[in-house]
Formats: sequence, structure tokens, C-alpha cells
Amino acid sequence: MITWSGWILSVILIIAGIFLVNRLSKLPSLWTSYHYKERVSYFKELNNGLKDGGIVFLGDSITEQFIVSEFFPDHYVINRGISGDTTEGVLKRLEESVYNIKPSKIFLLIGVNDLGNGKDIDHIGKNIDIIITKILEKLPHTDIIIQSVYPVHKDKHNKIKKRIVGKRNNKDINKLNRSIINVANKHDIDYIDMNTLLQDSNGNLDFEYTIEGLHLTPLGYRIVVKEISKYL
Repeated sequence: MITWSGWILSVILIIAGIFLVNRLSKLPSLWTSYHYKERVSYFKELNNGLKDGGIVFLGDSITEQFIVSEFFPDHYVINRGISGDTTEGVLKRLEESVYNIKPSKIFLLIGVNDLGNGKDIDHIGKNIDIIITKILEKLPHTDIIIQSVYPVHKDKHNKIKKRIVGKRNNKDINKLNRSIINVANKHDIDYIDMNTLLQDSNGNLDFEYTIEGLHLTPLGYRIVVKEISKYL
């Protein structure tokens, strides 16, 4: 027979378990929020020692992991990527990531995490349009080069991590890239079709270019570097 104290303890354990599962399910978003704030704070401090006219790489984890200072040693390059970031996140940090630096050029790559979060393609396209509009209004002499969102790889293989790739798929990515082309044409800015360059024959992110289906290997970044070098 279960005593009152035993019954109460069971209830407490059940409630604690539910709470723990709920918190664990939110860990990625909690980490993203913490990392975002940490990076923006880091940017604020670094900006104090920067001179105007640099080349800014603005985006999410694919940009943060892009070691631009070593890939482009002959250029004044500044990395302003934040893992997990979205179009909304970029909009909130334009002051720290762009305006305070007064760059000569910006290479923008954003949107894949919006897709991962289930955002509507029209919504993402509008946000990218707003990002570019705001930058050009504030810094009319800054050149903006926007990259296509890169493809993903979802085939079954031990190397591919479905948990990382998540909801993202190449059909939506291709739709988003068409929207990005329209935004680039509207503002008369350069668009780099990196998506095609990184694809295999099936339209997936080439197996040799990816770590786990989403992020790039050094070989993948070499493809990116070769193309971006044409715009430096």
C-alpha cells in the first residue's frame, strides 16, 4: 500500500520529470539566445578598436565558422556571424554588426535558420529586404553582396545528422533563393549563386563539402572563398 508521503513523493517526481523534459526541449533555443547576446556584446567591445572601411561577413553559424581572416589574409575582413541567427536577429543587431563599423562591403548570408524554425518564405524575403533597405539608408556608399542560402544534405548516412538539418530542405531553400534574387534585383545589388556551386548532381549539398548535412567542411569553404574572391 502506498502511503500519503509516498504518493506525494511520486507526484513531485512526476512534476519534476515533466519540468525537466520541458527545459531540455528548450535547450537549443536557450543556448541560441545566450550565444546571441554574448556575441553582440563581444562585437560592441571589438568595434572600439576597428577602423572604417572593412569588409563585413554578416550571417549565422555558416558565417561564424568561416575563418575569414585566414581565408582572406590580404583583406581587412570582419566576421559578424552568430550561430543560430535569423533575419530577425540580424535586424536587431545592425548597429553593432554594421553601422558602427561603416564597412566598404557586406557579404550577407541569412535565412536558413528561419526555414529551420518554420518561418514562411515570404516573411523571410521581406525581412531580408528590410535588412538591405536599412543598411543602404544608413550607409548608402556600402556595397552589399547577398549570397544564396546554401543547400543541405538529407540522405541516409552516418555522417548526416538529421537533428542538425532539422526541417530544412532544398525545395524550400530553392524557393527562398528565388525570393532573394528578387530582393537583389530590387536594390540593384550583386547576388552570388553559391547554392549551385555547392550542389551535387542530385541538388543536395555535396557530401564532401559538409560536416553533417548543414555546415561546411574546409573544402566546402574553399569553394565559397573562390567565388567570393571575385567580389573583393
